[in-house]
Formats: sequence, structure tokens, C-alpha cells
Amino acid sequence: MPTARELAKAQRRQELLNAAARIMAQRGFHQTRLSDVGAEVGISGPGVLRHFKSKDELLEMLLVDISIRLVDGARAAISAHEESGSENPEDLMRALVMRHVEFASTEPDIIRVQGREIHNLEPDALKKVRSLQLTYLRMWTDVLLDCRPDLGREAARLRVQLAAGLINSVRYVIHWAGEDLVRDQTYRMAVAALLTD
Repeated sequence: MPTARELAKAQRRQELLNAAARIMAQRGFHQTRLSDVGAEVGISGPGVLRHFKSKDELLEMLLVDISIRLVDGARAAISAHEESGSENPEDLMRALVMRHVEFASTEPDIIRVQGREIHNLEPDALKKVRSLQLTYLRMWTDVLLDCRPDLGREAARLRVQLAAGLINSVRYVIHWAGEDLVRDQTYRMAVAALLTD
């Protein structure tokens, strides 16, 4: 069991990541200072360095974390589907879409940072994030091929990438359309794009 101090440190670290996502989404990576991130959670710039070695590491942790969470979420959906005994792969495809839509509609700042700042990652960090992204897309592609074997792998992978792009584009409209409407319409459109001709 983690100690109270370890839990508090983990919570502060997450607060810093959330603050960094908000600020980088608004200003961009190069215009974000560690002191700005610290101020968002009530600590100094040097205080941020107790949690992250640099702004580069902060960006890396932000983007690696979301990539891991998406992959883990997809694995959890696949496990739940297998345990349910359902033989309909469309149920799983819909579950994967819903998970991604939920993420995109509740954490649009991270999607904005990922789309705009990924090339500011150090080479090793970029390689790690890209590997996780490919794993995630491959999982979706495998499920889509179970639903639509007639597509073939190349077309299925393209549909998955385009559907993911559609879902991630909620960051442009959620501020005026509202979370509920965006969630509903994005889910419907992505499922239709994946499963129908």
C-alpha cells in the first residue's frame, strides 16, 4: 500500500500534468514555462522540478501517459467483451468507439497537445508514443476486420485512422456544441464510418 506521502506526491504530479495540458493547449509547448504550470497548482517553478526534470520530460509524460491509458482502455474493453461471452464483434467495436469518444470529450486539451506538440518530443519519447499509437490502432483494426472481413487489412486500417481523427476533432467544437451533443453525435458518426458502406 502506498503511504500518504506517496499518494499526495502522485496527486500533485497528476495536477501538474493536467495544468500542463491546459496551458500547452492554449499557448503551445514553446510558450509554456514551468513556472506557469507550477502557478496553476500553487507551487513555484523550482517546485515543479521535484516532479519533472524538465519541460521536455513533462511533455513526454503527458503524451506517454495518454497513449498508455488508451491502450489499456482498449485491452480492458476487449477483456470485458471476451468475458461477456458475446459473439458479436460489433458490440466490441462500439465499446472501443465509446471509450475513445468519452476520452476525447472529457480531455480535449490533451488531444490538442498531442496533435500539435508531438514533434517536440525527444526522439526516444517520440518512438515510444508512436509505438503505443500503432498498437492502439492495430487493436481497433483487428476488431474491425472481425466485423467487416470484406474490407481487407489496408482499408480497415484506413477506416480506423480516419474514425480516430474524426473523434479527436471534437477539440474544435466541444467549446460551443457542448459535451453531451458532441459525445452523442461523434459516437454515431464514428460507428457509421467504421461499420457501414
